[in-house]
Amino acid sequence: MLNFTALRTFYEVVRRGGISNAARQLNVTPGAVRYQIRQLEQELREELIVRNKRTLGLSSSGSLLFERLNHAFQDIENVCRSLSSRENMEGEIRVACAPALAASRLTALIKAYCQRFPLMTIRLFSMDMADETMDVIISYGERAIPGARVAILRDEMYFPVCSPELKYESEIRAPRDLERCVGLHADSGADWIRVLSMASLQNIRFAQQLFFPNAAAALLAAREGCGVAVGTSILCSEDLRRGVLVRLLDLQAPAPNPYFVIQPALVPRLSAEIFVEMLLEQIDRP
Repeated sequence: MLNFTALRTFYEVVRRGGISNAARQLNVTPGAVRYQIRQLEQELREELIVRNKRTLGLSSSGSLLFERLNHAFQDIENVCRSLSSRENMEGEIRVACAPALAASRLTALIKAYCQRFPLMTIRLFSMDMADETMDVIISYGERAIPGARVAILRDEMYFPVCSPELKYESEIRAPRDLERCVGLHADSGADWIRVLSMASLQNIRFAQQLFFPNAAAALLAAREGCGVAVGTSILCSEDLRRGVLVRLLDLQAPAPNPYFVIQPALVPRLSAEIFVEMLLEQIDRP
């Protein structure tokens, strides 16, 4: 690994047009600058600066090194500048999110994001409005929208859940006990079909059935004690931790789709990238 101080010294000598100017910039003596340059040339076994009494010249190796260092130091400066300005970011980001994830996990993320960036505004949209104008799209399953994407590949599982009160009032101890319960379905009811079929329990019939437009509404009804629903490890982690919902029986099935986080912009904005970073960090928590 080359001496970083020597590389920085060489860069400043070329950038400032001479040893004296570089010494003033680095707050060292001209002799110290010359020493660093000699050390660098010895390490590289290449002449970098062509010595001349009047002008400073570069060898071909020196020109190549400066070109690469110029890009590298500019990148470092840009990163440091963006880091120092993060807390002062302002503007807005547009986020479309699957309703179940929006209801269960997004509010905590939005709270943390807004506390960190008080000048930012977040606009939330339903998934039927998800298109290329969004900064971030959080979709259950893939969507035909171009852009950078990452799949949330936690071991997402489906399993029965209900309120703690309902579990004990209904004495749900075996799969057949579900027949005394109200079944809460998301969409067409494919969630329960998947869980019951994995346990070869297709012939179980609920005492009554309620169908909701999405998993968010079905899980809300479950929290209120309306019946038993199908939860997932991502959607229900906070509810299970707080005891708002409890798992039923030893039934589970792998979820058919992962969540996809999509950033449609060709060059994602820093504010959107940080939002995605915080989302993935939150989802990865046990």
